[in-house]
Order: sequence, then C-alpha cells, then structure tokens
Amino acid sequence: RRRHTRYISVTGVQTCALPIFYGTYSRGNKSGGLNLTQLPVNVTADVRPEKVDAFEVGLKSQFLDRHVTFNAAGFWTEIRDYQTAITDTDRDSGVSRQYIANIPKVRSRGVEGDLNIAASDRLSFNASASYTDAKYVTYTNAPLAPEVNPVTPTGRLVAADLSGQRLPGVPKFAYTLGVDGNAPLATLGGREVSGYVHADWAYRSHFNTSSSNSVWAEIPGYGLLNARVGLRTDDGLWDVSVWSRNLLNKDYYLSLSAATIGLVTGQVGEPRTIGATLRTRF
Repeated sequence: RRRHTRYISVTGVQTCALPIFYGTYSRGNKSGGLNLTQLPVNVTADVRPEKVDAFEVGLKSQFLDRHVTFNAAGFWTEIRDYQTAITDTDRDSGVSRQYIANIPKVRSRGVEGDLNIAASDRLSFNASASYTDAKYVTYTNAPLAPEVNPVTPTGRLVAADLSGQRLPGVPKFAYTLGVDGNAPLATLGGREVSGYVHADWAYRSHFNTSSSNSVWAEIPGYGLLNARVGLRTDDGLWDVSVWSRNLLNKDYYLSLSAATIGLVTGQVGEPRTIGATLRTRF
C-alpha cells in the first residue's frame, strides 16, 4: 500500500496533515491437498484449493500540529472453500481424529481504528479497537458438538449445520489502552538519566475455540494489564527496567477443547509474570 502525506503550510510552518483515504482489493489462494487419515463418512479425502477476495477502505490522518494521529479502516473478506483443521471424536469407538476440511464459504468483516495522542514530549496515550463479524456463511457438513445427541426420531445425525454461526477463535470486540511517560531525573557521567513508565490494558470479548462451536468450549471475555518502570540514559548506553505481564493475575483460558466422553481440556494463559531487563548499546 502506498502512503503519501500532504501538508497545509502557514508562513512556511507545517501545521496539519490532510487525511489520506485509501482503498485496496486483493485476491489470493491456497493450494489443495489430500487427507491421509481415517475420516468420518461425510468427509471427502480431497482438500480443495482455498480462494480469498479481500477489500479494505480507510483513512490515515494527523492533526493538532501532528500531536494526534488517527487511523481507521473497514474490511470485508470472502473465503470460498475455507481450509480448516478439524479435531473430533468418533462416537462409536471413542477415537479422536484430526483432518483438514473445506468449508464452502466464510466471511469476515468489520472495522478497526487506532488513536495516538502525544500530549507532550513526556506523556503520550494510545488506544485501538476493533469489531469483527466473522461467520460461516455456508457450512452444512460440520462435526457434531459433543453435547449434541446424535439420535433423533428420524435417524442418526452425522453432521451439524453451522451456517450463520461465528468462526472459532475470533472475538467480536477487542480494544487496548496504553500510556507512556518519562521525565529527566539526573545527570550521570555527562549523560542525562530519565525515568519512564508504561502501562497497557488489553481486552477481548468472549469467543469459542472448538470446530463444532461446542458450548463447552466458550471462553469468557477477559482483560490483561501489563506495566513497565525503568531508567535509561539519553544516548541509549544503558536501559534497566522492571516489568510485569498480567499484573492483576487474571485467570483465563487461551483455548478449550471438549470430547464426547465429557472431558474438557484447555490451555491456560500465563499467570502474573514479573521480570527485569537490562539493555546496553555501544
């Protein structure tokens, strides 16, 4: 994507950057393949090529003497024969199976934006947010969720219809907030020593992590706080800091996976982690 910046000048001084509007379109594909494993009766061994059409429109802007930067974009992506990894369990034998399957059509669309405010040389704020509507447009051959009873009055179910359901692993809402500050403290060996702080909060709404959209694999929304405090010289000779990830020690899951026997396994997120970093440059 080409980027250009234009300025309005008053008596030769740059005061404002005009917003830049852009639009893009791209097409891509992923080659097909073959499943060389035991498959459910309703799944073919052939994996068809995946085809992607992606559209994006947006703007990039700076104003208030370039102390404020604001960017925003809207996107729309259509994927045909979407290739995804499926893990399910045979209800008769209890054997887990992993294979690649094609989903006829998937769509992801939404908006995102970011804002940066340089309040002064010593203090700045940043924020970003996104809304994503990612769904199976057509998926009538999905694996059954483990909590679904496959026996109906008309016979035995072998597949589920997830058309219109959300894609796994994609939260609908996400945002981050951050602040950075620094201040000169002293002079040491002819070098100015500054103290600095950083903090950021990142949140994502609830999402599912199973290929069958099982209710047992629904992960609640969560937010994480990270922080850093340090000292550094103005020439970068040394920089020492103390930091923490997940400062509030939030318990959360990265993924959950449910089996037909009722067992749910998951990958937990990192607990509060505290460390120190020393950097030097010479």
